[in-house]
Amino acid sequence: MVTPIDFCFPVRELSDDLVKLTPFNVSKHAKPFFDGSKDHPELYRYMSIGPFDTEQEFVTKFIENFVNAQPSVVCFAVIDKKKPPSVIDPEGELAGMVSYMAASAAHLSAEVGYIIILPPYQRTHVTTHAVGLLLHYALDSAEQGGLGLRRMQWLADPPNKASLSAAQRMGFQLEGILRWNKVVPDADARGKVHNGREKPSYGEEKDGGRDTAYLSLCWDDWLGGKREVVDELLSR
Repeated sequence: MVTPIDFCFPVRELSDDLVKLTPFNVSKHAKPFFDGSKDHPELYRYMSIGPFDTEQEFVTKFIENFVNAQPSVVCFAVIDKKKPPSVIDPEGELAGMVSYMAASAAHLSAEVGYIIILPPYQRTHVTTHAVGLLLHYALDSAEQGGLGLRRMQWLADPPNKASLSAAQRMGFQLEGILRWNKVVPDADARGKVHNGREKPSYGEEKDGGRDTAYLSLCWDDWLGGKREVVDELLSR
């Protein structure tokens, strides 16, 4: 049984010649995603979620209790169309997942988040095309087949240079860094990166703190040349 998607914007498959984003289906995508990620806890180093010990834990904690519980979040399975058809998808292989987060119909905004590309597909075309598809759908006008949003944002830990570089390469610009923005529970034991500064002398000292870099790509950036920047990356 497929759980209906309760997202604040219309959801559909997004696709180009190399990558397809299809709404994450637990019965099809959960097992191959978990199998491909379970031996790589580093995938979750900068994330509030994971790593997960079992497939069911991934489904319960992330898909059911986070994604499906909020109309501001939707998760897509990323399909690499350069690979041959698989039992997962007739157009290619499962390469990871990506989400829209913090979406608001009232404010015409959303966030690119939880980009987890499985190791065999990293440093390939997959991430660029997955993010490019999300940006086009979000920022293109309704006449172009998009949602016509005003703002897309990207949040990253400042030590996560790869995430910051990916965002800026895709046209996002750094707006600022919020210091001590989040608590990272039991950071060291869970293999989580925190801001590296001395922890507060009060409260749970085992809990780290996260600084958060905010980057944005807005409608006027998109129409002012960033759409062409993204299209140039997608054409390579």
